[in-house]
Amino acid sequence: MNLKSKRYLTLQNLYELKRVSSIQERMSSGRVFYKDHLLGLTDQTGILWPIEKHDYLQSKILNSGDWISFKCAINKIEVPTISNEEHYVFQINEIVDMVENKNDWINTKIESPLPNNEELQKLNLPNQQITSYFWSNKTNKRFQLLNKRNRALERTSSFFKNKGFFNIETPTLVPSGGVEVYLNSFNTSYIDHRNKHWALQLPTSPEFALKKVMTEGVEKIFQLSRAYRNNGEVAKFHEPEFIMLEWYRANATLIEIMDDTQNLVRVIAELLGSTKDLPKQWPVFRVDDLFKKHLNLNLEQLQNRDQFYEKAKHLSHSITPQDDWDTIFYKLFMEKIEPFLSEQKACFVTNYPIQMSALAKQELIKTSNGEIQEKPFAERMEAYLFGIEICNGYFELNDSTIFQERFATTQKLRPDVLMDYGFQNAMLFGLPNCAGNALGIDRVIALLLDLDNISAMYPIPFLSQFPADTVAWE
Repeated sequence: MNLKSKRYLTLQNLYELKRVSSIQERMSSGRVFYKDHLLGLTDQTGILWPIEKHDYLQSKILNSGDWISFKCAINKIEVPTISNEEHYVFQINEIVDMVENKNDWINTKIESPLPNNEELQKLNLPNQQITSYFWSNKTNKRFQLLNKRNRALERTSSFFKNKGFFNIETPTLVPSGGVEVYLNSFNTSYIDHRNKHWALQLPTSPEFALKKVMTEGVEKIFQLSRAYRNNGEVAKFHEPEFIMLEWYRANATLIEIMDDTQNLVRVIAELLGSTKDLPKQWPVFRVDDLFKKHLNLNLEQLQNRDQFYEKAKHLSHSITPQDDWDTIFYKLFMEKIEPFLSEQKACFVTNYPIQMSALAKQELIKTSNGEIQEKPFAERMEAYLFGIEICNGYFELNDSTIFQERFATTQKLRPDVLMDYGFQNAMLFGLPNCAGNALGIDRVIALLLDLDNISAMYPIPFLSQFPADTVAWE
């Protein structure tokens, strides 16, 4: 027989063929395990147990963990039973290929593909009859999550393409990973043929690259891009490497970006069959209004660090005399404001302080006498889904002079932050008025599926690449 011409079936495929009236041998593969001395097989689709061996294979030694490819017969058997259910047994007639198990599974972040004791305890046959049954397993559930994530990413891409957005692929070796004070980049270098070294980083988002393309006249652009965050970014909803969804609209406002965001989340929820309840229209809260309502603090009047500290120190035991303005803000926001946001199923928070909005335009208002007044806030928004922040959107800064001033301020705090001179040139050339958003799409998918971490959806989670309990997890 020409084996290459035969299609290998998953164990689930094999089991679903049990009622087919055919004597044709089927080809499949799986990993061996035993329960009560009875042979079973498992693969990414589930568990088929028990399995019989042809008489001439009885002396063939199969160890738990061995991976075998085999030809199989499906035999109907007569079993006295009070039900009308038909019974079938799967018999291995020939072992085509075998990879013997050499080592135990030691990956603590990905469950073993062999069923564990808890799963095996569930494999109890009615009346102890020797007839084959099929069960789901933890590996199968993991691959179901991977497939759901794949479908959600594909639907996200079509969501934007259907709206006329231009999709591009940006580099992951860049002159500057980003200019936000609180984000840390991975550092590397390019070595040319003269042995000269050029500093490079991995991008914390594709923002600079997408905006460079926008200066060429593209009006709507998006990307599902690899993004990288260093310095302790391993937690339930943080991985050092993840998928960032980023999109921009020329001549648009943050309102349009917020509409995109809630519409996208609704579309993904419907695709995934999420049972989570979402509001039709997400409420919007200004940061300064939240501080007034929940803390009785007027942020606009507390721009001086010492005044802010005096007003805030009695509101939180975690605030110390060494804290700067930003740290005081974040401690109050996380401890006092986020509990309120967690009560909202979904919402937007807007107008963050200008000092923590590196690439957003400053908020401007028109006074009663017609003058334009600067407010100490930025045209920036974040969305919260079930209490977790999922994105960061700006009405984008496009003034190159202000950008260079802000970058100089950032470098005083973080000398390691690098300038992307190509982006600086693009700002000088002229970035159009635009609004954009950077959204953690994996975080959204996990929340809609009611998962407690995003790594469950990753084929190879970050921590799975290291020996157990060696890399710190928050």
